[in-house]
Order: sequence, then C-alpha cells, then structure tokens
Amino acid sequence: MASTIKIAVVDDCKDEATVLCDGLKLFGYDAVAAYSGEEALRLAETEDIDLMLLDVGLPDINGYEVCRRLKADPSTSDIPVIFVTARGSSGDVAHGYDLGAVDYIAKPYNIPIVIIHVDAAMRTRQNTPDIVAGPFLLTDPVYTDQLTGLRNRRFLYERLQEEAEKAHRYQYPMSCMMLELEEDGAGASASGPACFEDMLVEVAMALRNSSRAFDILARYDDMQFAAVLPHIQLADAIAYANKIRREVNDTIAGEDMVDARADLSFGIVTSNNGSRPFDADELLGEAMRNLFRAKGGAADRISAHALQS
Repeated sequence: MASTIKIAVVDDCKDEATVLCDGLKLFGYDAVAAYSGEEALRLAETEDIDLMLLDVGLPDINGYEVCRRLKADPSTSDIPVIFVTARGSSGDVAHGYDLGAVDYIAKPYNIPIVIIHVDAAMRTRQNTPDIVAGPFLLTDPVYTDQLTGLRNRRFLYERLQEEAEKAHRYQYPMSCMMLELEEDGAGASASGPACFEDMLVEVAMALRNSSRAFDILARYDDMQFAAVLPHIQLADAIAYANKIRREVNDTIAGEDMVDARADLSFGIVTSNNGSRPFDADELLGEAMRNLFRAKGGAADRISAHALQS
C-alpha cells in the first residue's frame, strides 16, 4: 500500500476520540487525535492531513471557528471538514455548510456510517494521486463505474437513503435528479459507439464540474446518471440541469465530434421538509417517472416537481 489517508479526529473527549481513531484504523485509515481547537489547527499546519472530523464543542475555540480559520488559510483551505457532534439543529447544520464543511455526522454514530461519509468527502481531494487506502476506494469496482469514474447504482442507493433521512431530521430540502443520454442522438448515430462513450464521459465530467463536494453523483445505468443534491430547492435543481446540458454541448462543440450533439433528458424531484422522510425507492421512482415524462416531450426535456407528504 503506497499511501494512506490521514484523518485528524478532533474531540475534547479523549475516550470518544480514541474509539473513532481505532475504528478508522481498522478500516485502513491513518488517524491522529487532537483534543482542542488550537491543537487541531497546529496539526493541520504541521502534518499532511487529508480530512478532519471536527467536534463543535471544544474547550478553547469551537469547531466552527476552527473550520473558519482552516478555510481562511491557503495552506489548509483544501482540507475537507466533517462536523461530528451532538449539536444537530437545522441552524447548526446550515452554519457548518456555510463555513465550508462538506458533511455533518450526528452523535451517536456508528463506524461504518462514518466510513461512508469519509469516503464521500474524499472526492474533494480526488486529484490527489497517492490516496489509495480506505474501505471504499475511489477506484473500488464495487462502488465505482469504471468508464466514468462516478459512483454506481449500489453506492447511490445506500447513500440516498441516508441523505433522505438526514434531510428530514434537520428539515432542509433535497433534490434527486435522473439524467439520460439518448443513444440514438445525432452524435451517436454519426460517429459510432466510441463517440457515444466519449459523450458519457463528458456528461460525467460536467456533473463533477457543476457539483459540490457533498453532492452524490452516480452512473445509474448504461445511459442514465443520477445526482443527489442536499440543500437544493426545485428551481435550483432545474438550473443545475440546464447548466449540465450547456456544459456538455459546449464541450462537444469544441472537440472533434463531427455533427455530435448530446440529447439529454432530466427527471427531477425535490423533498421539502415533509412530515415524514421519503425513502430511496420513492425518490428514485418519482425522479424516474419524471425522466420518462421528459423523454416524452416535456418543455426543455426537463420534468420536475416537489413531493407532497
């Protein structure tokens, strides 16, 4: 193993920090503990930290201030931060994201769920070539689509269920989008299978370039992609879909794909703080139904609605 991911666990409770460090090490990560905000900042400056699991309630400066200082310092600003805390109001969660955190895990937690969050957060450092440790590797075929490098349907389903429950618990909106590239589009028919595969890769790249670190992106099927967008209302999800379409076609227009065009359809559904959590089956089912409507001739080939509980 050439290198491991080094994670800083910041918690003033030494027992909890030890348990979390030991759990991370069992899954192949290198974990180091800090017990105060100032100690966490020194650790970030002096060691090669890939990710920080940060408690809010610290004895000197709180976790929000630690995160703010990390993001303000160019030498530490790219360290992904996940808040791990018992403070879980919607205001706390929103404040954490505003400061630049990529995720939020509420206590009590279990180690496998923490590991899933850690793996998702490492997308913020996906251009680091020597990160090869962890249970769900960025190139792990069990969870990764080999053509596009995005996550696959299995990973999407597991994370969508968790995100839906979290959105309900903390009362924030979440959108789920299905996207399909038409196989018989002009580019595919004119230039053959190789060009079509290039288009699939372009769609994946557009999704990556247009998404935030904590969005969940996956290749759902041969021609279908999915995106889970926490904290995104319906209108913003529609704008996101149009941005994807523009970026894909602008890229194709600038490359050597003769007469190529990406025919894209989008199905979008948004959950708005309902009285009950929507499960992954409901969200994917509604998004897929909207995708079929879009393919059937909806305006701009986008069909979208908000769920009512």
